[in-house]
Amino acid sequence: MPKIHPSSIVSEGAILDDSVEIGPFCFVGPHVKIGGGTRLIGHCNIDGYTTLGTGNVIHPFAALGQPAQDHAVVEGAATYLNIGNNNIFREGCTIHTGTLPDSATTIGNGNMFMNATHVAHNCRVGNNVIYVGFAGTAGYCEVFDNALISGLVGMHQFCRVGRFAIISGGSVFSKDVPPFMMAEGRNGGVKMINKIGLQRAGFPAETITVIKHIFQIYYRSGLAPSNALAKIKADLPQIPEVLEFVEFCEKSRRGVISARVEGHRN
Repeated sequence: MPKIHPSSIVSEGAILDDSVEIGPFCFVGPHVKIGGGTRLIGHCNIDGYTTLGTGNVIHPFAALGQPAQDHAVVEGAATYLNIGNNNIFREGCTIHTGTLPDSATTIGNGNMFMNATHVAHNCRVGNNVIYVGFAGTAGYCEVFDNALISGLVGMHQFCRVGRFAIISGGSVFSKDVPPFMMAEGRNGGVKMINKIGLQRAGFPAETITVIKHIFQIYYRSGLAPSNALAKIKADLPQIPEVLEFVEFCEKSRRGVISARVEGHRN
């Protein structure tokens, strides 16, 4: 049987694996499903149609599965929060369900959401993503694998952050941040590639060199974005990272951030 502290409330209808541990003063709603090895340390609130996979750790005052902060919410309708495995939710983290009936917010595996971070309704977060303290993404954002969202970062709704991208602390963006790049400022721009992150992840030196060429063409050549993408496709080897960057930019609905950074004019 799950190990449940007597001060906690687990609603009738909740489904808990036998290896779940629930510490003091927690609340688990009637539609919640919690997988094996997941721990609620204490003072946690898990509600809504929320599914947690295995090995997740939820720290005090985290709130997962509350209704979206959106006037479009239909009271009483089923909206979902689907969470994978081995995620860490630190103190005060909040993640909401989808807005419209039957819609969902989705969290992958191996992510860390530090203190007071926020993932709004209908967002999609991949795997091995880090949200540093007080960072937040508004509704319908998408954050790809291995991205790093630094402290106090704010993302406008419908924005995307590409794989292995970094957003520097205190930045605010209303456009997409493409993969492998480091961005900063208030709708500022790309400063450089995420070289250290790529090296630590084991990217070959040859691949990192090609990504540097992507950066130079797209952000330092002075070409219009469409012309820069055409040049990237014509001049660079069409390795997966090149194809990923081009596809990300071509699919952008809000536009991709520019190269404007302090000390540089494009």
